[in-house]
Amino acid sequence: MNSTTRTALLVLGALAGAGAFSPACETYEPPPTITIEGLQGGVLYDAKAPLVLSFGQAIDLSTLKMRLAFYDVDLEGNLPDEDADPNNDDQLRVVLDHDPIDGDRGGHAEFDPQGTWMRFVPDSAFPVGPKLIVLVEPGLKGTGGRTRINRTRIPFSYSVQCTTGKRAEKLKSGVYYVLLDVAEPLGSQIQLYGAIDVDAATGAFVAQFTNADRNPDGARCPGGCKETERCRLLPKQECVIPSLRAGTVEEYSDFVPNVEPPVGYSFPVEGCAVDDGEGAGIITAPATMVVQQPAVTVEGLTMTAFFGPGADGVVRATGSLVADTVRLNGNRIGAGKGNMNARLIPANEVPPGVPPAPPTKSAADGGTDAGR
Repeated sequence: MNSTTRTALLVLGALAGAGAFSPACETYEPPPTITIEGLQGGVLYDAKAPLVLSFGQAIDLSTLKMRLAFYDVDLEGNLPDEDADPNNDDQLRVVLDHDPIDGDRGGHAEFDPQGTWMRFVPDSAFPVGPKLIVLVEPGLKGTGGRTRINRTRIPFSYSVQCTTGKRAEKLKSGVYYVLLDVAEPLGSQIQLYGAIDVDAATGAFVAQFTNADRNPDGARCPGGCKETERCRLLPKQECVIPSLRAGTVEEYSDFVPNVEPPVGYSFPVEGCAVDDGEGAGIITAPATMVVQQPAVTVEGLTMTAFFGPGADGVVRATGSLVADTVRLNGNRIGAGKGNMNARLIPANEVPPGVPPAPPTKSAADGGTDAGR
């Protein structure tokens, strides 16, 4: 046997020996994967039920730090504690918090014996309408040894599910005059006509909201008004600038619908209503409002309100509005927030040209067709 052959045999023997003692290929064990149980298309429907997180495996509970917060993001999509400003952490609007050291805030956490899921029982109902986000901080470790090194972000929202049995006989169909007083991102007032059509058997409703401008007929005032002014009759008869805000919803007679772009606009809205005492509570599914001039787009516009008769028998509403994103000239300038007020207009006083509500759907499921 020559030296070359002897060397080859020694190498083969060494490789064979190493193979005999090498462990088999290990099965990859991923780090914990967080999901929200019951989430459907980014929406949960029961704001009073516990929030349940599944981890996909057993975890080391001492490594779980979780928060539920409002989805307040900047132009780059960063939350207040994710941007470069170290002073913004306090601006994160936290709904609930679980910390292995500091404990729970906003409710209490419960775990299964194996540590594969967490159920957070809130002290009060979760916010309905605005977008929220579940945050699980880096360092979450599975009992198998793998650790999630990145922050987990799961945005979602709570909505109302319209089903047969949630009757809404006290939300009256008709045309409403609506004032949206916007506080953020820029202070302003939006005047609208809202034609609402309600299915009392399910609580589902459809609506068409249309821009309302001050009546351009200056002849309504004695002596007329300048071309750059408008005549208002309430609260007193006088000539005013067209952009003057309405003082109350009782001033509906001073406005007319304007659907023609670039200034006019109209957009559909769907929602759910539930009888509550003398009136009905409503929430709308997120809608989009687009105005060409000025170039403003409001995305994820949601309104929550209570409609009920006053001492004079007139149906009025008060509530709040939120929007995920407000864009000016295509640039995001922030999220929207404000208040809404409305009143039902007598049928014989509805001005001509108000678009009707879209065709009524047979049922609604959080603003979508039934059966999805």
